[in-house]
Amino acid sequence: MTFNYLAVLKSLETRKFINKPENIINLGVQTLTISHNHINHIIKNNLCQQELFPQLIKLKEKFKNNKKVSTGDFFKTIGFSDYQSIDINEEENSLPFDLNTIIEDTYGYKKQYDLVINNGTGEHVFNQFSLFKNMHNLCKKNGIMLHIYPFIDWINHGFYCIQPIAFADVSAANNYEILKISFGNSNGAEVSYNIELNQLFGQLKPNDSKSDIFKVMEFAKKHLDKNIQIVSMLKKKSNYEFIIPLQGKYLSDVKSLNKSNIYQNQKVGSSQAIGQIPDNNKRKN
Repeated sequence: MTFNYLAVLKSLETRKFINKPENIINLGVQTLTISHNHINHIIKNNLCQQELFPQLIKLKEKFKNNKKVSTGDFFKTIGFSDYQSIDINEEENSLPFDLNTIIEDTYGYKKQYDLVINNGTGEHVFNQFSLFKNMHNLCKKNGIMLHIYPFIDWINHGFYCIQPIAFADVSAANNYEILKISFGNSNGAEVSYNIELNQLFGQLKPNDSKSDIFKVMEFAKKHLDKNIQIVSMLKKKSNYEFIIPLQGKYLSDVKSLNKSNIYQNQKVGSSQAIGQIPDNNKRKN
């Protein structure tokens, strides 16, 4: 997998939410694809804490001198002393775990990390339940989970292109704090919004040109061109077991049955966004 400039910028952004970063794990072996010009851009535009500048300048010199720089080298530069990756191909000393399984159960691996990154890996994992549960289990309480998935125009790249509501409802079920949901491209350009996140969770239907989500997506396509990726930054706030989410609009359908179920404590998530109408309500109308 390619650890491009967007992934680098969003990883730097997570540092704002981690007091004393120690360890990080990447899902998939990641090949760093930035240059000294990207480092210059970060420093010139103050895209990270100034305390990181001296180490970034040293890293820039390595690029200029054509020295090999790994993704692990980058993370050690920005303060993570322990870098690890998981990949069934076992390259670059990665942990040879199959992400289609629950790795804690299959391999007995229980180590937790300050930062868990799924950058261009999750879409290739058929078992999305295992993918999300593995990230949950690998993340410390108050740690950060960073997802970067393909979103628009990624045809046959992987099994899946994830929707914004997936992050809304997995967060609602597991008490995550949504720090960011945005859209970007591999060159590091990003479109984010100073609006209520709920507006990103509305359903966009054919011939709908008036909704908030239509305007959001048209703006993103205009400024990011093709091959748009979705970015989600989530903070894990408790050590409870992972809970499978229900798509928000179906919560009232299930709860109306007045039975105990795993969804009883799921929060609002995407359920109140425009166009997310419960089936029971449709039947009444």
